Amino acid sequence: MTTSRTTRFPTWLGLVQGVVLYALYKSHQDSLWPLEWGWLFNAVLLSALLLPFVAYWGQDVLSGRALRRLLLVSFMLVFGLGAYQGAMTFPLPDAHRLQLASGSAFLGLALLVFMLVPLTSGWARGSSGATLGGWDYPRLFEHAWRNAVVTIQAGALTGLFWMVLTLGTQLFHLIGVEWPKETIEEAWFAIPVTTLSIALGVRTGLRRAAFTVTLRNHWLTLTVWLLPLASLIGVAFVLTSLAGVGSLFERGLSAFFLLWFAAFWITFFNSAFQDGQSEPALHPVLRRLLPFAALALLAVVGLATWALLLRIQQYGLTPDRIWGALAAAVALTYGAGYAGSLRTEAGSRWMHGIAPANIVASLVMSAGIVLLLSPVLDANRLATASQMARLQSGQVAADDFDVRELTRQQRAGYDALVELQRQRGVDGRPSKLALRAEDAVNEASRYDYLFGGGEPERSGELVADLTGRIDRYPADQALPAGFNDFLRQDIASWETWQRHKSCFSGQKTRQRCVLLQTDLDRDGKDEVVLWRTSYENHPMVYAYSQGSWQRLGYLEEGEGNNSIESVRAELATGAYAIQPPRWGTLRIGKSRFQVFENAE
Repeated sequence: MTTSRTTRFPTWLGLVQGVVLYALYKSHQDSLWPLEWGWLFNAVLLSALLLPFVAYWGQDVLSGRALRRLLLVSFMLVFGLGAYQGAMTFPLPDAHRLQLASGSAFLGLALLVFMLVPLTSGWARGSSGATLGGWDYPRLFEHAWRNAVVTIQAGALTGLFWMVLTLGTQLFHLIGVEWPKETIEEAWFAIPVTTLSIALGVRTGLRRAAFTVTLRNHWLTLTVWLLPLASLIGVAFVLTSLAGVGSLFERGLSAFFLLWFAAFWITFFNSAFQDGQSEPALHPVLRRLLPFAALALLAVVGLATWALLLRIQQYGLTPDRIWGALAAAVALTYGAGYAGSLRTEAGSRWMHGIAPANIVASLVMSAGIVLLLSPVLDANRLATASQMARLQSGQVAADDFDVRELTRQQRAGYDALVELQRQRGVDGRPSKLALRAEDAVNEASRYDYLFGGGEPERSGELVADLTGRIDRYPADQALPAGFNDFLRQDIASWETWQRHKSCFSGQKTRQRCVLLQTDLDRDGKDEVVLWRTSYENHPMVYAYSQGSWQRLGYLEEGEGNNSIESVRAELATGAYAIQPPRWGTLRIGKSRFQVFENAE
């Protein structure tokens, strides 16, 4: 097979990528980007992450002109979709740094860019024997597998490089030399060195194409023998399911597991088919029987799609279910195409439907990723519209509506929460749902673990007036004398992260503490229960005893196991009461045990 050669990418491209990524990292850490420029930051970040790989993967499979065109198309897609996703991030009320696009945007665009290279290099319209009249499938197969193998190889080598580097710094640490360890932990060193190592690993793999092919063939030869096993399991599952499909859904049939099983099964079919130029390394009897297993594959994917549609009908759309629908559509394309191989054609290769099905599935997946990450079919917008429609139609009660889910649906979810905050009851006061929506917005906290997104934890940054952050219940009851001074002393004993995440943090301008004064032990004196966030599961309990305030402990949820999304909303509407315990406490030595009855 001949391929057009292009200029080899310079190794320093990896170093340039690392320098750009470090500059983005540093500017993000130091909050140098205005919050309203989040669209530009995300577009540049995604472009810097993904475009160098187009140059890597296009080497030796595209001409210089074709590669430049592909780079331009890839840049337009990545930059445009990255800008849109960056503009649609959830606007955190206390954000000091701009927010990153969702993980689905990063993963979706990475998969899209990977598929574009072999789809472009495999295009061969007018060639004899072209699949679907436009693709040279053996060439597409060769290039896709080559790029996958060299990328995995580069990742493995980079991992080994860091293991050796880390062990080396530990050796210096043993003799009291700390600067090597401190150096490799610095972002200015770690980021460029990592991207340079990946570039070197890819370049080394591309220079040893014969080894890459050998490694690929070895892997495919090993995994082809899993095809009969997967087919046996799949066929047995389908035949067993025919006896009682209804019971499957009563047991909670999971589209997630069915689609993952189908994904592995499809992979093993491709291990046998490879580029379609030769018969698979299987017994002749298996070669005759396995095409019929494609019908079972189609049935498994059909059950997964059915389970997903039932879930959507019952609970509405979410971003995960929308992406799951795309996965189901791609899997149905595979299953239908593979099952179509049962139409025998004289002189046709084994399971001739695999090649066209793979190409169509790649096109469906690519188009789906573009649509769901774009304004055309924004997955978050569709999910929010679905959830709000269910609320407005009465399919879900206001008390059962999941406001937290909206905080995971980017700008569309934020706009819906702002709309919900405007709801008022017959007395003109905010409804419980409005209060829950307000708390969801104020306490939304995302991406604390990505790209240094978490705010710095500073133990001294507390608000000057603690009472200004406290919502008291009953609302007309003042704070007990001396409690404010005691609370400030108690806060000093909290862990740093507890102070930072609490409503008393100087950086959390919108979060509120919730305080309830009530007589928990029925001794005629009120105790104080303090929630440091509106969703805390273990609020602290304080009591005045022997002339001073003391922390008694905390409340722990028992019977019911129903998490409260907004304590403030429940207390504001009077949805609380003190109930005497039905069961006494069992004391054994120094341990105490309390009976919590089952929710049933």
